[in-house]
Amino acid sequence: MSAHMKEHHTSTKSLGRILYVLDHNLVYAIPKSVAKKYIVETKKPIEHEGNISADVVFKDMDKKYGEAGALLRGLRSRENLSQVEFAKKIKVTQANLSKMENGARPIGKIIAMRIAKAFSVNYKYFL
Repeated sequence: MSAHMKEHHTSTKSLGRILYVLDHNLVYAIPKSVAKKYIVETKKPIEHEGNISADVVFKDMDKKYGEAGALLRGLRSRENLSQVEFAKKIKVTQANLSKMENGARPIGKIIAMRIAKAFSVNYKYFL
């Protein structure tokens, strides 16, 4: 007899070219062009109980950091780097990185291109 497995609770939100996925308190920022490769067709809609709407989860994050800042913070988190370590890799100060993550300073094309080169991502996501 097979035991009932508890499903992971996930939530998603789409902003422009980025798809944000919340899974067990971890937020993933995934380019839609990448996510399209992993679409799964289902015969009937999947129903989840107890999930929190992604709009609720990400509303404050979007207002506080902006899309580029949230994506930058997500990339740094994905790479498991401190602000100091990440800033060194893209040749900016930790203070400037903090301002970019918090939406207080725009990222700009030159820095976006440094991020793209250092972490193999599309620079346009940060503009």
